[in-house]
Amino acid sequence: MFLALKELRYEKTRYALVAGIMFLISFLVLFVSGLAQGLAFNNASSLETMNVDHFVLDEEAEHQLTRSLVSDEDQQVIEDGEVDATPFGLHMTMLIREEASNVDVAMMSVDFNSPIAPTIIEGQTPSEGQTLIHESIQEEGIEIGDVVTDNASDMEFEVSGFTEDQTFSHAPIMHVHEEDWREMRDGEFIVSTIAIHGGEEEAAQVGEQLTDSEVITLDEALAGIPGYSAEQGSLTMMIVFLYIIAAFVLAAFFYVITIQKLNQFGIMKAIGSPVSVLAKSLLVQVMILSAVSLTLAIVVTLGASQIMPEGLPFQLTGTMVAISAGLFLLTAIVGSLLSLYKVAKVDALEAIGGAK
Repeated sequence: MFLALKELRYEKTRYALVAGIMFLISFLVLFVSGLAQGLAFNNASSLETMNVDHFVLDEEAEHQLTRSLVSDEDQQVIEDGEVDATPFGLHMTMLIREEASNVDVAMMSVDFNSPIAPTIIEGQTPSEGQTLIHESIQEEGIEIGDVVTDNASDMEFEVSGFTEDQTFSHAPIMHVHEEDWREMRDGEFIVSTIAIHGGEEEAAQVGEQLTDSEVITLDEALAGIPGYSAEQGSLTMMIVFLYIIAAFVLAAFFYVITIQKLNQFGIMKAIGSPVSVLAKSLLVQVMILSAVSLTLAIVVTLGASQIMPEGLPFQLTGTMVAISAGLFLLTAIVGSLLSLYKVAKVDALEAIGGAK
């Protein structure tokens, strides 16, 4: 420990450069991780905030909620059962506004007294002819009291308030009253899917009784959102490659530094210093540099998240920070293994001879 700290103080410039590279890599990893998590949440926040793990969908919908239509028979099966469930309707549409650009939205109708009802942050629960829309719609200049027109049905809705965390397929969700949903569907409440409030046992119980529908998990419902899997897969691949690149870069830096210090290691071996002491010194340096660069990267990333544009989907939770930090520390240790091997194999006599 003493040896590691003394060398860090003596070679401040060298190790500052290494720490700078580690900072840039860890910052990039954290930023891309926050972007991936933010995009995932923006793509399906309406489902994730429902706090349910299972949904009933039409078997032919291929796990896509907007394609699903739960049959009347299966709805009746669920209603007659003892499982707590909430049906809702969902489809993609577009809002038409006079003298302004049209806006793509997802329209949803759900019982506003149910557990999966949206959280209203401004305004009030809509009555017939009104709608609640996700707060991001305000970026389009829409405010409470404005009237918007649904492109599919030509029905007009007055904005009664705004919600939070209610997006689907990167589009804000507009919640409409059940009676308006029925009017769009010729007086019938068309059920796209049914959220099951319960665990695996309740979901399995429902699944055994259905004829034209199936029970899927939240993860399957998320994967069914168009582009969700491809988007997350691409970002995850980027993060994985960043860790791989980090391991190679750190391995190269520490290996070069170790090569430059072989004579010192050889002399220390010759005077009786065990390999464990030398290896411990190297690991301590790696951990200190990693901890300093990680801490700085976390602070800078969190600070940058506060000044990012509102429309940029960025979300970095404490869990994600902890996982990223742990993986980066592991990557740094793995990257130093080659240097540890070189330290262990250094020949004292050869190193001393080379120093002459």
